[in-house]
Amino acid sequence: MKSPSLLLCAMVLLAGSASAQDVYKCVQDGQTSYSATPCTGGQLQILEVPSPPPAVDKGAATRQERVASQMEAARKQREKLEDQARERAAKQLEARDKHCAQLRLEQKWAAQDAGGAGDKTRDAAQLKARRAGERLAVECLN
Repeated sequence: MKSPSLLLCAMVLLAGSASAQDVYKCVQDGQTSYSATPCTGGQLQILEVPSPPPAVDKGAATRQERVASQMEAARKQREKLEDQARERAAKQLEARDKHCAQLRLEQKWAAQDAGGAGDKTRDAAQLKARRAGERLAVECLN
């Protein structure tokens, strides 16, 4: 029972030390070879073995994805609310414009009635025209 665990420990130690070894590049008679031991003759070049890339934290990646999706959902919700507010404002502006157009028309009609009124109804027609003008000025400011 103890021998498999000792064998496993020995393999782990050898694997750890193998990754830290140098690799030698030997060129002899135009032939290139690589080995863990130095060349006996010929040209010698020591190559550094790059360290393995760091382990990727999969938990961090999923957390980043979750945060990104939450931010995207919040942005979409905010844009939806802004679009609804713009639509409400446009409808209110349209209703106000329609109301002001109606008041202008009423003031125009009252002025025409005052201009064509007879002696008995002239004062009442002028009063009605003046009040229509004042209402237009108060409610529409232009």
